[in-house]
Amino acid sequence: MDIEPEIQAPPRVTEAAEKASLLEENVKPRTDLPHLLVNLRERRPEKLHYIGVSFGLMLDLFSFWRKLKFSPFYIGQIPNTVTGEHSCMVLKPLNNDEIEVDGSNHQDFFRPFHLDFRQRFTRLLSSTFRGMDYKLAMRIMDPKIKFTEQEQTKSTSDKFSGPVGEYDMKRLKAYVDGPYEFRVILDLVPILTHLYFQEKLPVELSALQASVLLCIGLQNQDISYIEVQLELKEEQILQQLKKIMKKFYKYLDGLESKKIESTFPRLKDIVMEPLSVSLDEDLNNAAKQVEDDMKSKEEAPLAPDFESILQNNGGKMPFDGVIAVKAIRSGVKLQKEKRSHKSGGTKRGKDNHSHNLIKRRRY
Repeated sequence: MDIEPEIQAPPRVTEAAEKASLLEENVKPRTDLPHLLVNLRERRPEKLHYIGVSFGLMLDLFSFWRKLKFSPFYIGQIPNTVTGEHSCMVLKPLNNDEIEVDGSNHQDFFRPFHLDFRQRFTRLLSSTFRGMDYKLAMRIMDPKIKFTEQEQTKSTSDKFSGPVGEYDMKRLKAYVDGPYEFRVILDLVPILTHLYFQEKLPVELSALQASVLLCIGLQNQDISYIEVQLELKEEQILQQLKKIMKKFYKYLDGLESKKIESTFPRLKDIVMEPLSVSLDEDLNNAAKQVEDDMKSKEEAPLAPDFESILQNNGGKMPFDGVIAVKAIRSGVKLQKEKRSHKSGGTKRGKDNHSHNLIKRRRY
């Protein structure tokens, strides 16, 4: 006899609900849940460190973002296959209490990235970006045209001891002072140009001179290309280049002179300390001393002969107003005077005797 297995019936929903105690739950809206959507006026803004923008590199568009104080930190080396533009990313730091800065400039944390980009971009201008328009390259580099006196004196000649040597300075001087062609210092132009655009050579140049320096020193363009781009003649371009090199040589020569002067022994500085007595007090003390001396002379006793004469006259001056006082002389002085009289007499006698002899001989 076959026994069929018992088939268990599925549990009922009510039984499952009783086990899970779902029947005891009271379904009602909750008040402690956060809102999914909140009005922006009721929400505090998030603290942002910077704002970044990415776009296709064009002169007008890049100038627009530069006016809003955005700085580049990346430019793609491969142009777009459709538009032919390089992708560019610019960034603007924002004021934020969470970022510690050394000075008052809130862009301190971004400055190292920007300087690294400038250094890489200057190196790529001679290869990848050699055909870039000089106006766009100048806008990206944004060279510092004017420098303060402190910035000019801050640099030292140690920075230039490696790239520019003694013989290089002689060649530079020969080109500046003599009628030599620019090819004499053509190898020095890229070195000095890199130093200038890295703000290690603080020399004031005009916008035209900086453009000529960028085309020759960074993009390695020839004079014919610069004539078309800048719309200048060859003589004008070479004249501007010589003016630039004169300024560079003057600055470098001044650094070398200061370096030599620093080896000379220095004299100690004279410290002028104020007097313990003021000028008015010193004058008053001197005047008082003179007055005291005059009073002491007035109060001094008279000569004995003068007092005796006044006593004889009853303490009055004579009628004629003349008083004779004997002069007291030492015996030594009197003897000297007598000797002088005797010697004078003998000399006169000798002179008379010689005179008489001359008369007799004549007769």
